[in-house]
Amino acid sequence: MKRKMIILSLFVMLATQIQAQKEINYSIPRWRLGVEFGVNPIYGGVSSFQPNIRQSYSYYYDFDADYYGGHIRFGGTNVTSFSFGIKPEFLIKKRVAVAAGLRFNFFTAILDSDRDFFLWKLSETETSAHYVKIKNISQSNYYLEIPLEVRLFPREKDYAVRQYFVFGTAFNFLVASNTNVQFQNPNMKKYASNVMENIGEPNIFHGSVYAGIGLKFGKLNFPCGNIEIHIPVINYGNGKKNTFANTVNIPSIRFQAILQIPVSKKHILTYTVID
Repeated sequence: MKRKMIILSLFVMLATQIQAQKEINYSIPRWRLGVEFGVNPIYGGVSSFQPNIRQSYSYYYDFDADYYGGHIRFGGTNVTSFSFGIKPEFLIKKRVAVAAGLRFNFFTAILDSDRDFFLWKLSETETSAHYVKIKNISQSNYYLEIPLEVRLFPREKDYAVRQYFVFGTAFNFLVASNTNVQFQNPNMKKYASNVMENIGEPNIFHGSVYAGIGLKFGKLNFPCGNIEIHIPVINYGNGKKNTFANTVNIPSIRFQAILQIPVSKKHILTYTVID
């Protein structure tokens, strides 16, 4: 009798546990649209020597732009850069997502003097040299950037705060460039083309590769935010984004914030939960 009671108790417990198990269908969109903003406070650069400037007049390079903000003095190496873009993302599996998009970069470089002007050599003979007084030379460059990224989630379940790793590369293409020369004497504008011929053009392409770590805040089936830190970010190509400074291929760091919004059909994931 005692043995029958034990067996009956085990069956009751098993039946109760089976009834307590239930399946939950969890909807996750396969496609999400990301709107991103990034800042890169560490950037390597080397000022380019301008042979047409009379060396008895000191000068410096002043970089100030909507995309690459901050300043570089002559011989300096630090630039703060900013980026804005749109990046759709596709969920391949519960733990793997790929993304690609477009970013717009605007970079203005200004060649200036620590005096009212500097002297720029127009021509030279064995017995004479001809100079003009220039207040500054500015060059605005517009780049279209294409980022390609992969995100890997260590945990499969979609928690409200979820860690992930990101690996990516970006390709930058010059779409437009404009150089402006401001003379001390406005009547010297007729020599602007002569000055611009000696300045040259920036590279039409440069790129970067990077790895990083991020945190997602919110569930994937709702709008959610992401913060990322990319380290290292390594530039490749000649890195000459403007005529006045050459970048060097050294590691840097980048911070990025992304708002992601679901935009597609749901992908159903099933979880078994024990109450």
